[in-house]
Amino acid sequence: MWGIAGFMLVIITLSSIQMKSLFKRRRKRETIVYFGLMGLAAIIGCLLIAGIKIPSPTIPLQIVFEPIGKMILKKAE
Repeated sequence: MWGIAGFMLVIITLSSIQMKSLFKRRRKRETIVYFGLMGLAAIIGCLLIAGIKIPSPTIPLQIVFEPIGKMILKKAE
């Protein structure tokens, strides 16, 4: 519990510092992207700290790109 609370405290602190900088420069798109990515990182980080297994994103990518790579190698021979 304390690990997640500490992690969230760090995330909130860093986000507030970054938020001030982005709002001063009036960067709306960058602010939205930053908070979207930081929110995703916070969710994944909390799940990892809680000990919940998260599936690897490399498996779906391997399923998609492995046949393409094999096809390219066959044509190169």
